[in-house]
Amino acid sequence: MMRATLLLIPTLLAAQVARIEVAETAGLRRFGYPVRARIKTSFSSRPLHLVSDGKTIAAQFTSIDKDFVEIDFALDLGPGQKRNFVVEEGGPPPITDPMSIEQTASSYIVRHPDGLAFHVPKNLHGFLSSVQTPDTEYLLRGASGLSVACRDKTERPVGAVTSRVVKSGPLACALRFDIAEPLCGDRVVKSAVELEFPRSKSWVEVHWTVDDPAPGISGLMAEAHLQVDSQPLIVDFGAGTMIYATVRSGQSARMRSSASGWNIDVNGEDYAIGQVPPAEGWAHLMDRHRATAVAIKDFATTESSIESWADGRLRIRRDVGQTPKSFTFWLHFVGMPVQIGAATSPQSMMHPLAVRVE
Repeated sequence: MMRATLLLIPTLLAAQVARIEVAETAGLRRFGYPVRARIKTSFSSRPLHLVSDGKTIAAQFTSIDKDFVEIDFALDLGPGQKRNFVVEEGGPPPITDPMSIEQTASSYIVRHPDGLAFHVPKNLHGFLSSVQTPDTEYLLRGASGLSVACRDKTERPVGAVTSRVVKSGPLACALRFDIAEPLCGDRVVKSAVELEFPRSKSWVEVHWTVDDPAPGISGLMAEAHLQVDSQPLIVDFGAGTMIYATVRSGQSARMRSSASGWNIDVNGEDYAIGQVPPAEGWAHLMDRHRATAVAIKDFATTESSIESWADGRLRIRRDVGQTPKSFTFWLHFVGMPVQIGAATSPQSMMHPLAVRVE
């Protein structure tokens, strides 16, 4: 997540609480791109609103504690452009078409105003149990999950002990899951999984951090089983340049980074290899109707992989060392053709806008 700290300066006017600068630094045009900024302020319990060029901007203010507020909004920005905002006292205008979180006894349901819904088990067993629109289901139920890889080559699924809603809309929803269970031995390992859902995009951004200074855990993994109407499965890999592959019945395709560079194999045979530039670490998985974009943050900095099978199975993994042990990734669910359905490239998804708070 993007985090920034407020520095109160004398030039702020009486009604102003903070100033925010948002910059595009990756050379990519952004459309409705989600922005998060955290400010430190003594006004955390008071109504606030966001202003740019004298106009009030739709924004969500979430009090994190008595001293911090997190602000969510969306922004169009051209390559290399910057835009300035001011946080002021006073209630924001109402937001039409809000997103929201519904709770059942066992699940959270994150609802977008267009009908997209993410179903997340409260115990996190299965990770995402369903991602659906009024017309389409993206996942096979009961086939997803988070797990750890152990140094002894075994794997252990993880589930949450407690969970809570961090943000409930209208522009962003967030969930937090806390895990404490024996993993890779008898020692209890604590970890936290945070899921972020912006209204302006149909993705979930996942942050998984593990408090484990011991060497027992060697990798963090996420699995899903995508609905696939027909084969072959078409895969685009972001490996320095885009490389596409056709994955037929019984086959798999994998992109992997390592200390020596990166490689892509199809059904175990080399398909492409390289060292420079490093692999970007994203993939599109597509049938005739659905596309799922997958991306791993800092893919090339340690051994990581994205692997898919023709029947829709997906596994992503990041190897972890002593400390810190963390895994950030995105799953973006859109319609075909992906260039129209997504309206945001994986490169944009992996490179958030830069936020500076004064």
